[in-house]
Amino acid sequence: MLKRISAVAVALALGGVALVAAPAGATAAPAAPTALQASPDPVVVNDGAGKTATFGFSAGEGAGTARLVDPLGKSVPLTVSGGPNYTASYTFKFSDEPGAWKLVATATKDGASSESSKGFSVHWITDLDFSATPDVVDRGGKVWLSGALTYKEGGSWKAYDKQAVQIAFKPVGGSYSQIRTVTTDSRGRFRVDQRVDRSGWWRAEYAGSAETEGSVSDSDRVDVRERARASRLSFDASPEPVNAGGTLRLRGTVEAGSWSIWDPIRGAKVNLLFKADGAYSWQYVTSAWTGRDGRFAADVTANASGWWRAEYAGGKGLGGSHADDHVDVVRPQPEPPASLDTRVISFNAYPEPVKYGKYLAFKGKLQAWDGGWTGYGHQKVTVWFKTKYGSWKYVKSTWTNGSGKFWTKTKASKSGYWKVVFAGNDEADGSSSARDWVRVKR
Repeated sequence: MLKRISAVAVALALGGVALVAAPAGATAAPAAPTALQASPDPVVVNDGAGKTATFGFSAGEGAGTARLVDPLGKSVPLTVSGGPNYTASYTFKFSDEPGAWKLVATATKDGASSESSKGFSVHWITDLDFSATPDVVDRGGKVWLSGALTYKEGGSWKAYDKQAVQIAFKPVGGSYSQIRTVTTDSRGRFRVDQRVDRSGWWRAEYAGSAETEGSVSDSDRVDVRERARASRLSFDASPEPVNAGGTLRLRGTVEAGSWSIWDPIRGAKVNLLFKADGAYSWQYVTSAWTGRDGRFAADVTANASGWWRAEYAGGKGLGGSHADDHVDVVRPQPEPPASLDTRVISFNAYPEPVKYGKYLAFKGKLQAWDGGWTGYGHQKVTVWFKTKYGSWKYVKSTWTNGSGKFWTKTKASKSGYWKVVFAGNDEADGSSSARDWVRVKR
């Protein structure tokens, strides 16, 4: 390197004329190749089949050859065709080094040669997973922005650490602007809190590096509401336990205020809900209204053990509240027959990936063990969804046909995991399918 720098320095000092005497009878080198081209630039390797790039150059009156030089200085010869305008191609794969490459073209004539080079980049693809929680927050409150950055190498996704990721926000009616920068940890993850004052969409943006393509995550909306005055609800379901078919007394109080000052809310509607043990959702039972002292009361018939909930939806400038109480219902039970084992097989959420707002379909089969696995027909199954860092949420229900098969669909809005759950019944135990990841593209 030092020898090369010295020769260049001498040539520049003497007006660019090299002071190297040519041997008597030597042939002058041909003109250096021109019009060097590399397409595409960058070359993005995104799957195991690789990405083919094309190259071109003009060797003038000389014979043309070409090679590629990777970021480590390793040469890769090219097979050229044509002349004097030459072309060549090369398929880049995950085994090739990402980063800054060079196309080196050589023109040779009468034993003398000259060369030119052109730089281009080889990139691997990246992916950004992102979530903004909670979905609804009071004005001035905090939202958590989290996600993970990965890159694809050798056909598998790997954590991309120590990378700068931009957090961007688009208010309702506005456009995206970058708010802050976070750095991924050793597992490619990031998590930061941000105070918010406007409703809108959040997303993560990665600009890329010398070795990787940039990427933009799915967007996640957060609605900002005006901070409401708090309410609180006290609630009791008695007696506990209670005999099956007996009367269950539901009593409570609804108040509004803060800290140590609480006032009764008069004329507030309170919905009373029930969720049986092992169930996944609340069922409306009845309603009650508070009196001048903020108290409410209702009597219901006890049929099953489970949770009772009193729920106040709130009012103008006043937040809602709820309280729960569990009640065991006692009844004589004959020795139950052994429950059948069940399983959900061949569950699939497709297509994958799916565009935002398009339909995502689900199919599978529910089976029960009755001396052998057979289709379990005419049974209710439920579809559930969770984001990568969220919790499972109920989406919809469907029924199996006579052979135990089911099929349904819903519109796709976020990337995440899907599963199907059979809650069980009097003769069969519940079961759940394997979860299936589906990416939603915008």
